[in-house]
Amino acid sequence: MAHREATVDSRVPTVDIEYRTRPYVCGAVGRWDPTTVDSLRLASPVRLRPVHQGPLAVVWASRAPQEWGTGARRGIYWSGLCDGPAPGSWHEAAERRLAAGVQMADDEVILHTDALGMQDVYVRRHGAAVYFSVRIDPLLDIADGPLHTDWSAWASIAAVTSPLGEATPFQEVRRLAAATAWRARPSGLDKRSFTPSWMAAEPDARVTAADAVDTVAHHVGGGSRRTAITLSGGYDSRMLAVLASRHRRRMVAWTTSNDDGRDRDLEYAPMVAKALGLRHRVLVPGPDAWVEEHTEVRRRVGFQTGHHVWIMPLVRALRARPEQYLDGLAGDVLFKSLFVGAEVAEAGDAADRRRVQWDALEQKRLQQRHLLAPGVADTFERLGRAAFDEATRVFDGHPAAATLSVLHTRTARAIAPSAQWLLGPEVSVRLPFLHPEVVSTALRVPLATKLGGTFYREMLHAAHPAVAQLPSTNDKRPPGNRGAMRQTSPAALGSMARSILADEVTSRLLAPEMRMALKDPRGLALVGNSATGLRILTWASLLGDWRAAYASRLAGGGPDAG
Repeated sequence: MAHREATVDSRVPTVDIEYRTRPYVCGAVGRWDPTTVDSLRLASPVRLRPVHQGPLAVVWASRAPQEWGTGARRGIYWSGLCDGPAPGSWHEAAERRLAAGVQMADDEVILHTDALGMQDVYVRRHGAAVYFSVRIDPLLDIADGPLHTDWSAWASIAAVTSPLGEATPFQEVRRLAAATAWRARPSGLDKRSFTPSWMAAEPDARVTAADAVDTVAHHVGGGSRRTAITLSGGYDSRMLAVLASRHRRRMVAWTTSNDDGRDRDLEYAPMVAKALGLRHRVLVPGPDAWVEEHTEVRRRVGFQTGHHVWIMPLVRALRARPEQYLDGLAGDVLFKSLFVGAEVAEAGDAADRRRVQWDALEQKRLQQRHLLAPGVADTFERLGRAAFDEATRVFDGHPAAATLSVLHTRTARAIAPSAQWLLGPEVSVRLPFLHPEVVSTALRVPLATKLGGTFYREMLHAAHPAVAQLPSTNDKRPPGNRGAMRQTSPAALGSMARSILADEVTSRLLAPEMRMALKDPRGLALVGNSATGLRILTWASLLGDWRAAYASRLAGGGPDAG
């Protein structure tokens, strides 16, 4: 039976999530305190059942996770993103199944996330234990005292649209980074990590586009289950549609407007569906969709990114259907080198590479200093760059360092929540590009071969020449101005302005002229119709909404005080 998320503490915002295809899981590792565990359990959003209880670990879940056992070791794992045989260790669960879980032995317990960092495992250390949950909110009230803003996280959200590394909006709560774990022994707690096998991949010019297609095709399957696809005008969904249609002639493709003012998806996706003989359904949101949907989307993603509001109307339609959905997450990063240009590839050393890559991801969001209060942009850039360096330094010296850096930052933290928290946990989602064999193959393709999308176009030609010839949103953007966007309607801009102006801390991060513009419909429209201005509005309104949602618990102060 599915249960809707409903918080016990009215101080925490309510959000409707049905845990149908992935379980809600929480618990503790270390010398856990029964009273604290009860607090965590009671603050959880669904009815829970006990999964494990021992002196060094306790686990509760909305339904039983999967299990594995090898000798004296055994473990549980949940929300695996890859099919495959049962693992024999936490490393295998994290890498081969891309799952989070807990490994139990007589003398130690290990809480782990997946090897790519796509799983949300939030942790809070309290006393002699680490308490964990797949959602942030239940961890907030397990200890007394105010909560504090992590301004490094909010600087990263402003610059690259999501927190980086282990940061969350709250200083007290961390998110386990890729291939990491907390280990509990009778003697205490420590952090663990491991190196996934794909990190050993070396560039190999012998890997052909056809080889890459075959590897992806092998993981697009999934038995006879009814399958559908969210089909855009880009390469990723197009590739998956081609490969899936080889086996499922009656597969359904769904397309929606991405609210970019151009709607090339609506123009190009029908051509692909027709070429593949797919049934094609189009859902165009109404003009007020951004206003109607942004609150739930922000709460579903934990206020950690401003992306994805555009897809929510389609998601609502898909939840009522029985199909498993194919999603192209990470395909463009792995095979098209998204956000990795020639300047990144030619960087002289690791520090130079990180600097150039930061600039590519930041997209001048912090460069329009006249929109922010004096010193804010400099502070945010310093905090954001430091967080990016810390999160990606582990890849220094790797031939695919640039690709791995994008995959572990923007993809894992800003883009993955669409599949993980909008489609899932209500809908079954398959992510073929994240399979370890696909990742390994992609990292073996020399970076120079992938620059500019050349290799990916070769893959499409190898998979289906006719479809490869069709226009794509990956082609050069056609000239002309953008059309109307739902997010820049007067109602949407007004909603963002109110969220910002209602919170003094948020509004004071903006320049005085910007605050004045928010109060004037004409000035607000000018700001909203500027790409950089809209990005700042989106971020500031996200911060304002977050602060309003947790106002009763947050300690005051801006980034200087934080």
